[in-house]
Amino acid sequence: MITTKEIRCPVCGKVIDEPSFSCKDYSVSGEMFDIYTCLDCLFATTEPQPSPSEIGKYYQTTDYVSHSETTKGIVNKLYHLVRKKNTNDKLKLVNRVLSRRADLLDVGCGTGYFLSACKKDGWHIEGVEVNEGARSTAESRTGQSIYSSTDALATSGKKFDVITLWHVFEHLHDIHASFVQLKRLLKPDGLLILALPNFASADAAYYREYWAAYDVPRHLSHFSPVSIGLLTEKYQMKIDRIVPMKFDAYYVSMLSEGLKGRGKISALLHGLIQGYRSNRTAKTTRGHYSSFIYVIAFQKD
Repeated sequence: MITTKEIRCPVCGKVIDEPSFSCKDYSVSGEMFDIYTCLDCLFATTEPQPSPSEIGKYYQTTDYVSHSETTKGIVNKLYHLVRKKNTNDKLKLVNRVLSRRADLLDVGCGTGYFLSACKKDGWHIEGVEVNEGARSTAESRTGQSIYSSTDALATSGKKFDVITLWHVFEHLHDIHASFVQLKRLLKPDGLLILALPNFASADAAYYREYWAAYDVPRHLSHFSPVSIGLLTEKYQMKIDRIVPMKFDAYYVSMLSEGLKGRGKISALLHGLIQGYRSNRTAKTTRGHYSSFIYVIAFQKD
């Protein structure tokens, strides 16, 4: 696309006047979108950004696994095979950072797989999911109502010990308003857990415009550990710990190989190889894993 305009970085405020490259929406529209990168704070943004009233059409695909639970294709079948392990790992992390079973909110809960596991483990759960079909599945799976938005939840007066967003924050239109709202929903000693792709990762550098985790225009913002650290500091919070999501390198690499035009088996094999290389690079250089989980806490006076 490359339509040069002046963009102000929402994290550090620097003016970015030229996109780094363009990415194609392979899932739905076939449209091209520009990636503007701030080299000062390692944050990137998708441009142009569809408005909240327009973005829904870009999710209208059965390939969107978190909404449809599709098992279509080899990569999605593998995703479901490892989902149980991923869910168990997430639950172990939540139980590790907060030893007691308390009040947990999952924003962007999809079909409720993680929420259901938390409920069975003794957590008092609430969920938010904007997609009607996924929300209906989550309600059936958890046996309780799921909120359609955080705005609807905010009026309830409920507060939470843990709020999780598993690959959701990058989809939100206004990261500042969203962060403030999430902070208000936390109890004074609460924890915010964000899982995010890392566009400063080794696999992102390798695949560039074919990196599947850019997922334009559904991913509006693209974060790194640096930019998340700066964002949390703006709101008197801090990163308590960072946990790599090593499986994501394989999953994203397999998807990226497919976007480059490889056949299913070839994409699988080359994706596994590149995912291994990405994790090996990240292990030796630090900070370059494909995705991270950030556990964010209030700063203490």
